[in-house]
Amino acid sequence: MRYVMLLSVLALGALASGAVRAGDIYCNNQGHDCSDRPSPGATFVGSTNPQAPSSSAPAAPPATAATPAPATDAAANARLSAEASRAAVQKDVAASRADQCKAAKEKYQQSIDARRLYRMNKDGEREYLSDSELDQARLNARLEMERACGNPAS
Repeated sequence: MRYVMLLSVLALGALASGAVRAGDIYCNNQGHDCSDRPSPGATFVGSTNPQAPSSSAPAAPPATAATPAPATDAAANARLSAEASRAAVQKDVAASRADQCKAAKEKYQQSIDARRLYRMNKDGEREYLSDSELDQARLNARLEMERACGNPAS
């Protein structure tokens, strides 16, 4: 809704100022920055030329390969690469959190399934946990799982 409103305000402002030139309108993916010049990632929105011949296919954007790219294209490319890097980092963090969650779930499930748990003392011998220590170890495993996976709504 805001996208259509922004586009109509831009078109009406251009008409009211008397500085209307025939041209196409391109907007970025979020619909905030609109211009008559295409930029990387911009989409064709429409034409401000009311006398433009109507055709079934939209007008092709002008070729930019023959002309040198303006400095704004470099800034746009830098912004796009930064966004791509940010998305890659978020994907890696999500994968790491999923691995941590899976490991915590397995540890909790093992603590529930085991009849007896033990720890190794400094001599390398097994030292079995008492019932209260076993309950505390299971509670700690549950809390670790909730911290790694988020608190379930159950």
